[in-house]
Amino acid sequence: MHLNLYLFALILMLFQQQALAETERARLFEDGMCLQVKFAQGQPLQDLQMVKELGVKWVREEIAWSAIEQQPGVYSLFPDALNLRLDFYQKNKISVIFIMAYENSVAYPNSNESPNHFVNEVAFGNYVAYMATQLSASGVHFAIELWNEPHNSAFAQSEHFGGNWQGAPPSLWVDHYVKMANEAVKRVKAIDPTIKMMTNDDMWVVHYHFLEKGLPQALDGFSVHPYTGGSPPELAAVKFDTDWTRPYQVVDQDQSFESAVRRLKEQGLKKLGKKPTIWVTEWGWRVGGGSPTGALTESRIAEYLPRAFILAANAGVESMCWFSSMDGPDGPMGLKTNDGRKRPAYGAFLKLSRTLGKTKFICELKQPDNKKNIRSFAFRKEKSVETKRQQEIVIASWDTIEVLNSGEVVYKKTIVDETNINCK
Repeated sequence: MHLNLYLFALILMLFQQQALAETERARLFEDGMCLQVKFAQGQPLQDLQMVKELGVKWVREEIAWSAIEQQPGVYSLFPDALNLRLDFYQKNKISVIFIMAYENSVAYPNSNESPNHFVNEVAFGNYVAYMATQLSASGVHFAIELWNEPHNSAFAQSEHFGGNWQGAPPSLWVDHYVKMANEAVKRVKAIDPTIKMMTNDDMWVVHYHFLEKGLPQALDGFSVHPYTGGSPPELAAVKFDTDWTRPYQVVDQDQSFESAVRRLKEQGLKKLGKKPTIWVTEWGWRVGGGSPTGALTESRIAEYLPRAFILAANAGVESMCWFSSMDGPDGPMGLKTNDGRKRPAYGAFLKLSRTLGKTKFICELKQPDNKKNIRSFAFRKEKSVETKRQQEIVIASWDTIEVLNSGEVVYKKTIVDETNINCK
């Protein structure tokens, strides 16, 4: 009797796992493609057509808290330019990651009695709740990102907060950010529990410190900015035993991006009781920036772009936002320069979208021992000429040894027997 119950439970679990796997496989590659746009920083509105051409399904947008609330509790309507963009996104089925930030010294100036008033957690929660209602009314599909790189923020570096830049205790800025996150999640989830919300910081380890301080269980996930300091996308910026991430090891011994994602999911599961989603809301490289092989060229960055998106899919990232659509005030990191010239990365983005956008990720493929420097990934075409056993797939491959070879992604279409897909 007990054995039968055990077998029934095991079969049920296997069916549940299969259903989850089928849901994950049903996702198109394009559903995870995101672009950081710069319309709030002066990018011309005609570039909305560029967003459509590139085939992205997510954009990352913002408007400053102080632009929405200039008197306590009095909220402005969205400006016409933002409404125009939201209408464009809604009509073209493009979702929006909306940043909720920054310090609001206009409505909540600091004083001797309230030295931290510009990031009052109750006021922040009210503002985020208002933004959620306005975005819902616009009809656009959206997710909420709570702040942008708080460890770099004015409040984290103010004399009334302070602490360690990487979030290790004691860090009053971490304590306060977690209060703000809890308040915002409570307010928004009371309005609509299906709205996706994520905390943010660019460094992997900061999220561990946020979790330790008590993020809300209703939070959906975390957003990261896995900049590598000039290294290729396969490697995280930290090593297994980096001194300033202790007591946490945020990557495996191989220093892989995928291991950083997996470990953060595991830590989230441990602390929240559920596996969080991971969003990459900024990732890119600066033209001329330093790297192990010398100054980064535009062509090298064009090689990195599809690799970053494919690695994000391999790691199970919800959405990966390339930084950025144009240079703006952030230096030479855009798909376009400020004078409108399209960099090679633009073409790489377009080719990736048109080649893999309508496919579904299958797995990374095993490589023979003498080809360990080659990474290959299989994608099933959405409208495939498949039979019961055969399917049309696209294989994306590249060489990771940049000193000797090009790191360009090569795409190959083929029809294979499903039993011959040799997953890693």
